[in-house]
Amino acid sequence: MTSGQRRPKEVLIDFEEKMSLANAAAYFESISRKLKEEGSFTLNLNGKTVEIKPSSSVELEIKVEKENDKHKFEMELEWVEGQDDQTLTID
Repeated sequence: MTSGQRRPKEVLIDFEEKMSLANAAAYFESISRKLKEEGSFTLNLNGKTVEIKPSSSVELEIKVEKENDKHKFEMELEWVEGQDDQTLTID
């Protein structure tokens, strides 16, 4: 692969389930707590395990959409693997 080529996108986990708002909030709380305390969390689905370990610097996107009576709220974190905050110092 040359430097200008990109690898195709790979979907690591794809999960969708109808649940109560309280259960959905519990998922968000678990993810938030793990990221805050440990900097990572692990997803397990049907024997497949994926560790989510963002860099210390992330891009946050929040989107709210409405189509007729259907509403959609999305939160997305994006990061480049291994790209942490860099600080310039002068000695």
